[in-house]
Amino acid sequence: MAWRIAALTLLLICQSSMARDVNGNYATFGVGSQTCAEYLDARDSGGEPEQLFMEWTAGHLSAYNLLLVNTYNILGETSTFDMLAHLDSYCRQNQDAIYIQALAIQIESLYDVRANLSPSHSGWKDWLKDVRGGNKAE
Repeated sequence: MAWRIAALTLLLICQSSMARDVNGNYATFGVGSQTCAEYLDARDSGGEPEQLFMEWTAGHLSAYNLLLVNTYNILGETSTFDMLAHLDSYCRQNQDAIYIQALAIQIESLYDVRANLSPSHSGWKDWLKDVRGGNKAE
């Protein structure tokens, strides 16, 4: 079992490193390039500044769901409220951190609790039935 965890960890590290250019850099668009301090200011002020961060975050989470293999919902059973509470806490302690990096740390911590299948599927047996044509849409 330990070797499987080590292999998975290595795979995730390799995937993360492949998602950058040869110098380890990547482009960040929108509010993701702002600091945690700016994020916290937006959270405190509410309104449009906070909305921009929330919409950007939702898009970023959706991209993880789309691009991360065997992932339906990176949040799994974690509520948005709880994820944001952890993010807020991290940002209060690391105000100079770039927002996208702070969010990535939160997402990495959710990997083990992510949802692998949509709620309409109860697991592997249903998936096999779907593949074999046993569960046809009505």
